[in-house]
Amino acid sequence: MQPTIAGAIERFLDDLRLSPRSRSTYRIAVAKFLRHLTEVQGLDPESPLETLREDHAVAFLRDLVPEDIKTPEQVSRMRTAQTTFAAVRKFYAYLVSFDLHPALSTEKLKVRAAAVLPRFTPPPTDVRTEELERIVEYVRALPPEADPTRELRRLKIRALILFLFRTGVRVSELCALRRQDIDLDSGTARIYRAKGGKSRTVHFDSETAEALAAYWRARGDAGRGVGLYPAFSGRDRPGQPGRAISPRTVQALVSRLGEEAGVEYPVTPHSFRHGLATELVRRRVRESTVQAILGHASPVTTRIYVHLTAQEAAEEYHAAFGPYRRPGQGRRAGAP
Repeated sequence: MQPTIAGAIERFLDDLRLSPRSRSTYRIAVAKFLRHLTEVQGLDPESPLETLREDHAVAFLRDLVPEDIKTPEQVSRMRTAQTTFAAVRKFYAYLVSFDLHPALSTEKLKVRAAAVLPRFTPPPTDVRTEELERIVEYVRALPPEADPTRELRRLKIRALILFLFRTGVRVSELCALRRQDIDLDSGTARIYRAKGGKSRTVHFDSETAEALAAYWRARGDAGRGVGLYPAFSGRDRPGQPGRAISPRTVQALVSRLGEEAGVEYPVTPHSFRHGLATELVRRRVRESTVQAILGHASPVTTRIYVHLTAQEAAEEYHAAFGPYRRPGQGRRAGAP
């Protein structure tokens, strides 16, 4: 029996082998597509799948893409359009690959979509590495606590921030880590089934290793099965490792630390990933190595950081024209 459009979408979502976060992204994207089919294009979701054509996806894309890409808001909308339409293209490819709709052509969809999409290269992420370093310094300077539970939390915060700072892992990857995934002897951590289903090895420095060891000691990790403990717990007490910390908790923690450290701009866990990428490029690490460390599926993603960073451009500019002073600081304009 020929499935309906809505039925094929559910089958597609059920068959996806993705991380929970990616699965959620795909589900939201195809739900938008289904809503557009119904409310804008007048196609009943219970219609036979064979009524679906490439033009339906292209019409959806036209409504996603902004008229121009000159403001930060338009850039953000364009990025969302790319992410959303990628899920729709994957859905069409699924229909073709499993012979659910042989009449569809993924190549035709690709060509027609390219005609709609404007040329767009995402601007480099605005990374202020000095503000990430300010958060790290703030965490380093947190004084020891007399209460064991509060001291455990301090040690966890230090280990977690240093780990984000030096490894550039995604927040979902950090939350999924177990103790056995982290090797303090070699200063490496194994990331399993990361974005795109790929695994990789990340590296960290001696300071991060010491912070991890101190946190685990204070947590009281001991005995058989310790390797299965979460690397970072949500609510832990001495002798009780607790469940793995959640991405939302990490996001809230980083945001709060940014405020306490006096950082002016919003900082997220992903900011540390961008910061590491920028720092690696500034230190002339090869593009292929940066791609491997960050786990980028495509070198195009890595190449965003390979271009001259904003900080480097500023340094060269002020080397030519003199250091910049905010109004009211240093000499007055025109002063001898």
